[in-house]
Parts: sequence; structure tokens; C-alpha cells
Amino acid sequence: MDRGRGASRGRATAGRGAATAAPEWLIERGLDRSSLVAVHTGDCWDPGKRQMPATREQARDAIRQQVPACSKCRPDTRLGLLE
Repeated sequence: MDRGRGASRGRATAGRGAATAAPEWLIERGLDRSSLVAVHTGDCWDPGKRQMPATREQARDAIRQQVPACSKCRPDTRLGLLE
């Protein structure tokens, strides 16, 4: 019985080694999941819980459409969109 548990534990941890690359940009959604709250860089320390990965163009378009840029990671500066 112990042998079976060890084998399943080994399989469960085997998949964890293959990490996906972190997105370069994040867009935070509101509680209703349809409104956009803020644009963040992929390495922001405060991106919120309702985030989705975004491309550079999506992040740029969101800021141009008046979605606020995070005041902590300043994605607008990295994108070359200074207000």
C-alpha cells in the first residue's frame, strides 16, 4: 500500500517541473469579469486576483482606451505611453 502512494506522489510532482513562461503583460478584470480595472507588467507585485495574460498590443490598446495603468509597476512607461 505504501508503494502505491509513493508512485502517485512521484507522478504528481513530475508535472510541476515544466513551468510556463510568465506573461509580459497582465490585464486585471473587475468583479463582474467584463470591466477592465488596470494594466500591469508581468512582473508586477500587485496585479490583483482577477488577472489575465495580455499581449503587448492588448496592453497598449487598453491603456489608450483609458484603462488605468498600475501605479506600482508603471506599464505605460514600459510601453512608451507617457501621460
